[in-house]
Amino acid sequence: MDNQAQPATREALPASMRYALGSTDAVSSSTVERMFESNNGNVFGPSSSNEIRIPIQADGFLDTAKHYFQFTILNKGTTQASALDGDISCIIDSVRIEMNGIEIERLDGYAPLHNLKSLWNASYTDREMRNGKSGGPIPAIANLTNGHELAAATGSATFAVQLDSGFLMGHHKKALPMGLNAFTVVIRLNTAAVALIGAHNSAAPDYQISNARFYCPVYQLTDPNVLAQYRQAAGTQGITWSGDTNKLYMGALTAGASTQVIQLNDRSLSLKGFVTVLRPSATYNNAQRATNSAFNLTGVSQFHYSIGGMNYPQVPIDLTIADAGLDISRAYDQCLKTFASAGYAHSEPLINKAKFVLADAAVTGSGLTIAGQGAVTGQGAVCLDTRRFDSDRLAMVGLNTAKSASPNTLQIIGTGDMVATTTNTYAIVEAEYIMSPNGSVRVSV
Repeated sequence: MDNQAQPATREALPASMRYALGSTDAVSSSTVERMFESNNGNVFGPSSSNEIRIPIQADGFLDTAKHYFQFTILNKGTTQASALDGDISCIIDSVRIEMNGIEIERLDGYAPLHNLKSLWNASYTDREMRNGKSGGPIPAIANLTNGHELAAATGSATFAVQLDSGFLMGHHKKALPMGLNAFTVVIRLNTAAVALIGAHNSAAPDYQISNARFYCPVYQLTDPNVLAQYRQAAGTQGITWSGDTNKLYMGALTAGASTQVIQLNDRSLSLKGFVTVLRPSATYNNAQRATNSAFNLTGVSQFHYSIGGMNYPQVPIDLTIADAGLDISRAYDQCLKTFASAGYAHSEPLINKAKFVLADAAVTGSGLTIAGQGAVTGQGAVCLDTRRFDSDRLAMVGLNTAKSASPNTLQIIGTGDMVATTTNTYAIVEAEYIMSPNGSVRVSV
């Protein structure tokens, strides 16, 4: 039958002929980028005023998907250059968001997880942007953990970075609603030994932060009908949005071959996954080492998590990082799925096999030695994906660990290569934020 003889339907027309299709005019509005500054001083440091408080309140919608924090960092070390351990986020130990004296979100151990996210779910474009905007590692040098180098004693630089916050960076890029009460972002600084990578045999590194500022576009509706509809909805039922946040559980492993258990005891409405990073205790907080961005799997031969009395995954994951008998596929696959964005089955990693299995470099190769070249270290992690669905249109897709009193644990079987190790386990969870008609916020997590 001749297809040309059939009547053409709209669906049968090629896209190039669908002239009736077009873009919808945006709602009438205006926008401007606003700046918010700290209210507790302008100069901060790890050994003095180590907490930055920035109050934020806008007379419109805060388009926080486009927000960024900007900091000027000055090298206060006495004799030698230092480098950022990752990017400018290396200075951040924790982030709190407070409203009316109530904590809305808390992100402890911030820098290590930020560095991992920048490696396990980032494109090459993201990597270049991180270098140019945030002082991240030089993309051309493989496995590099050092970020921007600060010249000895007087080197300074100004960089900007977004916060990995569920409250600020909610699902579907939703703006913070108009009518929201004032809130404060509180940033606690890392020690210099943690934030920076110093040169060999140098005096203790130090740094100073100034001009801490929060920039964010704020838009206002100028269409009276749309504005009236919004105010009616906000005044009667409130406004709800959600985002991914995390909780930190610290632990430790002893040296030698043994089976060890780390207590997690997470209680969340929607646990999307666990991320555990291992760092040798001897190099943790070492001023010549990449404390925030060097992780390794040396000595781990098998692991599994236990949630509500059940093993996850059902069959424990074996791990061999040596080329002889290499077995990393299941462990690597769990990282891909745990760091995946909503709607995706796996992440877009910048981590290959060599980076996944690499151990920490020796001290002689870890400090800053040549401008632009620095620590070559491992980027492996122990992860577990607990999402039930990958759809970005569904909420609360993780496991409910709040309804069970059974302990949650991580069991690791170590070999003789295991050294005394500090562990950070991050529970990646969904949080729901509800703005009431009076502008206050409560959170379910």
